[in-house]
Amino acid sequence: MNKKIKITLTSFFGQWLFQILFKLNKIEVKGEENLINLINSGRPIMVCVWHGRLVFPSWYLRLKTTNVHAIASRHTDAEIMARVLRRWGYGLIRGSTRKGGKAVVQKMADVFKNAGIIAVTNDGPKGPPRIAKAGSTGLALKYNVQIVTITGSATKFWQMKSWDRSMLPKPFGTIHIIVSPPLDISEKPETADEEVKLLSDFMNQYQNEADRLTGKID
Repeated sequence: MNKKIKITLTSFFGQWLFQILFKLNKIEVKGEENLINLINSGRPIMVCVWHGRLVFPSWYLRLKTTNVHAIASRHTDAEIMARVLRRWGYGLIRGSTRKGGKAVVQKMADVFKNAGIIAVTNDGPKGPPRIAKAGSTGLALKYNVQIVTITGSATKFWQMKSWDRSMLPKPFGTIHIIVSPPLDISEKPETADEEVKLLSDFMNQYQNEADRLTGKID
């Protein structure tokens, strides 16, 4: 089968599969007021997510706002999820802050100036898993952006053997989604290592909480 046709078909059926799986689960959301308050504030928002839990915030955000974008690399592995996101109403910013960085950052700035929301996979596109890349806090301070993390976990799930150990919920369980309060940053960390630790610890705090709620032990 032609590669382009395969990607098109997989993304088309994938979006429906995700929606069916979520409908067949009980959904518990903690911290939803954090997102609502930020949206109502009129300030732009950067949603930091882990690659392996991307399906949870992607599904949830589309229900809460239409002014949402996602960074999607041009890597072949990312194309299917990028098309799912487009079908779900996301605006896409193609590339990464490492490849084609200036153009991507400029497009992010344009979204932020219009009080938009951008979802960023901070350990993508190829890891290491659950270790954030540097750069998000500098952008946030420059454009007066609030940083939050949205993540999830499931009581019943498939876990892929990919580098990110991606999780996909099985039917007839409970999905816990957590929306964090904004990250408290008043100035950019002095070094890249300090920023990596700050953001990674922040994101993992809420990821670990979601996993505890579902009884998952990583």
